[in-house]
Amino acid sequence: MMDLQSSPELAVLVLDGRPWLLPQVEVASLEPLPDIDPEVRVPHSIGAIAYRDAWWPVYCVSGDLRILSRMPDHRRICLLLDNGADQFGLVCDQVEVLAEPPTLFPLPACMRMPDSPIEALALLAAGLGCATTTEHLARLIATAEHADA
Repeated sequence: MMDLQSSPELAVLVLDGRPWLLPQVEVASLEPLPDIDPEVRVPHSIGAIAYRDAWWPVYCVSGDLRILSRMPDHRRICLLLDNGADQFGLVCDQVEVLAEPPTLFPLPACMRMPDSPIEALALLAAGLGCATTTEHLARLIATAEHADA
């Protein structure tokens, strides 16, 4: 598992106006939305993108990480994530790399849930950001697929 504290560069992806932080090393590429093929699908995906000689499933999640079946109009970019084990895309409102890594704060006890993808919190200019990893997002997607199967 990626240790967020040891990851010096973080990417911020915005979903429905909510900032989520991920290790920059897990970002494989940024791709334009028209590159998503809606005919190539796996459960819960909105399509797939051909990248590195493979089809990467693309998912759409809300700001609170619920799987969405349709992409909201305000989504602008597809972020491809790769942690060595999981490879998939997320459509985002926007994506940026932080010039200075923020201080990550541990979750308060009242926010610690066994299946939560949130590993830490960060104070950003845009407000409170939640830090996670590709592994946690992949687990969230897999759990949603399993729950509906």
